[in-house]
Amino acid sequence: MNELQRMADLAAYLAKDPVGQAKSGATPHVIVHRQNKAAVRYFAPKAGVAVRHPVFISVPLINTWTVFDLLPGKSVVGALVNAGVPVYLLDWGRPEAEDKDQTLVDIIDTILVRAFDRAGRHARAAGTLGHDEAMDAIGYCVGGTFLTIGLARHPGLARRLTLLATPIDFHASGRLACWAQPAHFPVDAVVDSLGNFPAEMMKDSFAWLKPASQGRKWKSLWDRFDQPGFREVWSTMEKWSSDNVAFPGEAYREYVRRCYFDNALLKGGWVLGGRPVDLRGATIPALVLAADGDHIVPPPAAFGLKEAWGGPVETRTLSGGHVGVCLGSGLQKVLVEWTAR
Repeated sequence: MNELQRMADLAAYLAKDPVGQAKSGATPHVIVHRQNKAAVRYFAPKAGVAVRHPVFISVPLINTWTVFDLLPGKSVVGALVNAGVPVYLLDWGRPEAEDKDQTLVDIIDTILVRAFDRAGRHARAAGTLGHDEAMDAIGYCVGGTFLTIGLARHPGLARRLTLLATPIDFHASGRLACWAQPAHFPVDAVVDSLGNFPAEMMKDSFAWLKPASQGRKWKSLWDRFDQPGFREVWSTMEKWSSDNVAFPGEAYREYVRRCYFDNALLKGGWVLGGRPVDLRGATIPALVLAADGDHIVPPPAAFGLKEAWGGPVETRTLSGGHVGVCLGSGLQKVLVEWTAR
């Protein structure tokens, strides 16, 4: 394809609004629990495959859940159900103005823990989880951070844990750790004036962490435009990455103060809902997965769990960036193998 023809074809492709038309989240599922905006999505294991232990997934509440079910072949959920794993995924939903007073206690001790409990009840009723058994758990990014706190505060909730690109040592988060400090980020003024931390501001903040990536995505489209299947992946990923979700205001205030300002998961001193936050309260085994090209949660930030967790911690590094790691076959392979242990 010569450059003029490529340019014409690319222009025709973009004129059809491929990003707007992109669809994700195609793996069949049903909703088994709702609370406020949140929902638990249940993905049944593939028929004819030996059923494995069920798993509960907590994704970031600042993005839509479909990053784990982007497209066939690039779906964490799809790989798990094809291996026989019943999957329960917590979709946090989209907070509105009326949710600005929602706190981290509401998010962790009420929404997350209750969703985990309802998923367990469903799995027991379906016969995939024994009466005295606990589910496995997977957390991604801040969804994993909140999951670790919930599991430490409610021992016995999960049998074991895998974390993907989950910040624990927030002061090891590179440029983001520098930006999110009291001298540079007036979090109180932002929350007091805006209520929820806006989705657009969230999207722009992460874009400015690595501004060159905004140009690279267009170069990637130009270079790989004629590769089979690339356009669908590009348009779907572009739609997901531009669709951030607002962060409830009061929860965001405490999250930034305690995690980015104080690094309290490692240094201590965090009292949440009248109870200390201490990850040593969780004694289950944990597998921590970091991405070698992650500029949001670099490996040292994720591997900080080793200093704070009450149980054995195994660490592994995968190839990819903070989001790209979710689409690769490497993550799918690790998780499918982990569920078979």
